Amino acid sequence: MRSVRILGTRVDALTKEGMQAEVARMLTGPRLSAVAKINSEFLMRAAEDREFAAYLETSDLNLADGAGVLWAARFLTLPTTRLRVLRQAQTLTQAVVSLAALVLRPSYCRWPLPERIPGVQALYAMLEVAAKVGAPVFFLGARADVNRRAREIISSQHPHLLIAGGCDGYQPDRTAVVGPIEESEARLLIVALGSPKQEYWIRDHRERLTRVRMAVGEGGSLDFIAGDFRRAPRWMQEKGLEWLWRLFMNEDRTGAKSRPRRIWNSVPRFIWRVVCWKLKHGPVSVEESRPAEPR
Repeated sequence: MRSVRILGTRVDALTKEGMQAEVARMLTGPRLSAVAKINSEFLMRAAEDREFAAYLETSDLNLADGAGVLWAARFLTLPTTRLRVLRQAQTLTQAVVSLAALVLRPSYCRWPLPERIPGVQALYAMLEVAAKVGAPVFFLGARADVNRRAREIISSQHPHLLIAGGCDGYQPDRTAVVGPIEESEARLLIVALGSPKQEYWIRDHRERLTRVRMAVGEGGSLDFIAGDFRRAPRWMQEKGLEWLWRLFMNEDRTGAKSRPRRIWNSVPRFIWRVVCWKLKHGPVSVEESRPAEPR
């Protein structure tokens, strides 16, 4: 499996079909595998937070979730000259051209990462695999009513899916939910607590989740499925601009006051950080990911 490092964080190069093959392997494997969905906010947080970066480094699968991730991978892997003065001008030109291509010619940014797999679409793709291999699913997170509605909608759309249970994300003691998860015999665990809480919850409880074979952080996916959050118009989804819709149109768990900060971090600051990274370190190479060692 190919991968590329963006601001030091590994992102795996997978198509939707390739991701589903990996999910099938994990759900039938001998141990719990952790999956993260990487967007520009994740990359910025990992670049500034060693604890979060360490979690993503140990994650078994890091999926590209967002057009900005595809752009960064393409831009960072473009070769540059060794002459310092020319390299700076070349790098800035590459940044402008690749950003324009992201909107005008999206296919240009589909290497080395072949496609983005947006959150809700990725979740549905995983649930398809779970239904095929007979893996029960447990949903942890969101409000109790949202969790219930999301499960009902998913059940109606995937009648062959085994839904083992669900629990809201507002429990006073989130450790206590490990027991019900284990008793449900779920093999796929959806953790929708918001980042980085969901990633740290998976990290802190994975040793006790002896029956779960795959745990994935889902952010606000249950809210979208339940209808609490509105999805972007189809044309914005096709152009890879759904992240922009989500930032402007939907409230998040941290409140409306955080919206300007999130937009600033996800767009201009992220672009500037990636460009500065390349100016300092030069182009990055495409790597061959090694399968994670059993823990």
